[in-house]
Amino acid sequence: MLEIIESLIPTNIDFTTALLIIMLCAFIDILSPGVLAITAYILLIQKEKLKSRLIVFLLSTQLCYFIMGILVYLGVGPILGFIESMAKNQISSWFYTIFGAALVLISFYKPKKGMESRFMEWLPNQVSLRAMMILGIIVFTIEFATALPYFYSILLMDGLAFNTGLSISILLGYNVIMVLPSILLLIIYILFRSWIQNKLEKLRKKLVKAPLSSVLVAVAVVGAVLFNIGIRGIL
Repeated sequence: MLEIIESLIPTNIDFTTALLIIMLCAFIDILSPGVLAITAYILLIQKEKLKSRLIVFLLSTQLCYFIMGILVYLGVGPILGFIESMAKNQISSWFYTIFGAALVLISFYKPKKGMESRFMEWLPNQVSLRAMMILGIIVFTIEFATALPYFYSILLMDGLAFNTGLSISILLGYNVIMVLPSILLLIIYILFRSWIQNKLEKLRKKLVKAPLSSVLVAVAVVGAVLFNIGIRGIL
């Protein structure tokens, strides 16, 4: 897999063109279902200390990506081999396929008569910083093998002989772009905190009042989306 990527690396392009290619790769990597899902989850359930929880999650995820990127850039053979084996096994695609199929099957559950369970009652009211770090590592573990544009950009910088300081700076910028939607949501939350909290509180109340059957419909939709993402990766 990495040999194929290396074969696609151009050798006669200027710095501006290379930078544009890297930026395009970064925007391709911006659609991370794991990062976006956890961001939405935190916004929904975390009433207090939301900023610190989301920042810790994003830092944990991107620190893992950054360390992996540095190792790949330095040409660590075992790391490259591990990435290639993970990509061949399509672990993240299989995870989304199986998890999505499981959610779809769960959605067919028929609530028993008189059962008034509510979705929000199943979720914790607060999430610890440690849990956010663990979630960040889990998301990275599941998704890093599919970040082919990320590895392409690293090998492109290496092939064009960018100096180490410049490559690390570009890599940092790439990692920021990868989580740009979450960062923008956090900025919007900070700027319009009262308004956002009011909207989120109304959404929480609606979810609390929602019957289990309605929640199962949402579970089916999420499951179908994840299954579609996974099966496309496999095929």
